[in-house]
Amino acid sequence: MRIPDDVRKDIPLTKEVIYFDNTATSLTPKPVVDAMDEYYLKYRANVHRGVHRLSQIATHKYEESRKAVADFINAKFEEVVFTKNTSESLNLVALGLEHLFKKGDKIVTTPYEHHSDLLPWQRLAREKGLRLEFIEGDLEGNLDLADAEKKIKGAKLVAVQHVSNALGVIHEIERLGKMAKEEGAIFVVDAAQSAGHMEVDVKKLHADFLGFSGHKGPMGPTGIGVLYINSEFFDIFEPPLIGGGTIEDVDLYSYKLTEPPERFEAGTPNIGGAIGLAAGVRYVEKVGADKVEKQEGKLVKRITEGLDELEIPWYGPRDLKKHAGVVSFNVPPLHPHDVAAILDEHNILVRSGHHCALPVMKKLGVEGTVRASFHVYNSVEEVETFLGVMEGLVKGLRG
Repeated sequence: MRIPDDVRKDIPLTKEVIYFDNTATSLTPKPVVDAMDEYYLKYRANVHRGVHRLSQIATHKYEESRKAVADFINAKFEEVVFTKNTSESLNLVALGLEHLFKKGDKIVTTPYEHHSDLLPWQRLAREKGLRLEFIEGDLEGNLDLADAEKKIKGAKLVAVQHVSNALGVIHEIERLGKMAKEEGAIFVVDAAQSAGHMEVDVKKLHADFLGFSGHKGPMGPTGIGVLYINSEFFDIFEPPLIGGGTIEDVDLYSYKLTEPPERFEAGTPNIGGAIGLAAGVRYVEKVGADKVEKQEGKLVKRITEGLDELEIPWYGPRDLKKHAGVVSFNVPPLHPHDVAAILDEHNILVRSGHHCALPVMKKLGVEGTVRASFHVYNSVEEVETFLGVMEGLVKGLRG
């Protein structure tokens, strides 16, 4: 497969816009849409417990999708739970583990987290009287691993993003996971910005829990996400939601939960979404995670060089080996929204604001940033067009 040309052929929107908002959501290839259409038009039915033929087909395709996702992250079939998105996955982890904590226990995370990997731990700490500590780091987002080792000592749980959605920094998750395991701490990974953009192997990462969304890196639909639960936690993790599909037996005063993964998926799931996610995962695997990462790296190198040439300040690690396909910048004295609006006039779509990472913005001392984020279908030519617009913008500002 030629990168990015063959991928662009599968995504009609790439002919209409320069889409640099992949951190928020990625564009969808036709094979993903086709897989979902097939479900809705040819075997639309609910899954599990149905005897009729359409339910049997739907159930087979749904569980086949789970297997595809499990293989994608090197997990066991039963360790993959379908959720709504990363936010839901991480909230479920906090709720399902709440009973393990007692007053004074320590949770460790970082100051760079997306709100979805910060607020659940803040709430848990407040409700249970826990200590919340943060691993120190610099303005580029690089974590101080010596401080990490010190903070993780005695921790009950460690929660870290794989890639920062605000700064693009790739955290050293394997080392942090190893530190957590050596302390006997539960290790939670937010893989929202890494899954589909680079290899995500739950075993290599030492993850006990890991969440990601289908609509970002995997190029699947919205409304479907994944929660990986290490099988060692099956009898420890309390399902926050119970009801239809989660039980083996019920009487008027008691119930017995069924086996994983169904015990963690209450009610009718997003069947079409799971099928679409699996199609997206297969598409990314066909392209190759290494090729996705290489293409994004090429774009990051060119855009950061171009911003430096234009003397436009950008944020994130200067060591581009640690920089994923997310580049945040500002064009003083313009507000980030004004810059995004100008780019939109030139058919270039970016994100602006605080990116659900207000502590990061406060650390940087800015109200927000403009964020350009990439996927494998973005091209160097698109980056050059972007830089041309930025050159015109700064020339106008500087007279």
